[in-house]
Amino acid sequence: MLKMIMIFFKVGFISFGGGWSAVGIFREEIVNNGLLSLEKFNEAVSIAQMTPGPVAVNLATYVGYSAYGFIGGLLNTIFLILPPIILFYIGLFILKKINVNRKNLLNSLKLGTVLLISFSLISLTETVFLNKEYSTFIISAISFIFFIFTKIDPIYIILASAFSAIFILK
Repeated sequence: MLKMIMIFFKVGFISFGGGWSAVGIFREEIVNNGLLSLEKFNEAVSIAQMTPGPVAVNLATYVGYSAYGFIGGLLNTIFLILPPIILFYIGLFILKKINVNRKNLLNSLKLGTVLLISFSLISLTETVFLNKEYSTFIISAISFIFFIFTKIDPIYIILASAFSAIFILK
């Protein structure tokens, strides 16, 4: 259990930009350390996306609960959110002591976030193509196009994608 919560503690320190920027890191750590198989990890990401709350927190809770029940889910969640709290207070202390160019700092964080989200996208897409799930890719691409080019509420696009997957993939 200690190894599992330390994985989430580490990911909490190195992931900036929200849950999707950390999904690729989660995948590497969770699958490589044998906490979940690749298939179970992909299912966990789907469940984490569909449930209310941040995807990273939901994923941490799901993995912990799957491995060690309630206490595992609770500890994973705590150890995932603890590093950002620590970093916030360290950053606040540093900003008070040192004159930092906030624009440059934010631009650096934006670049890191884009890189982490790109890594997540590549790692999840790789699984789709390795398993020859082309219909999953098509549904995802169509959903993405609707997100970008229409003003349809995202919840309807997500629900339509889910129902499409149920009818097409099963």
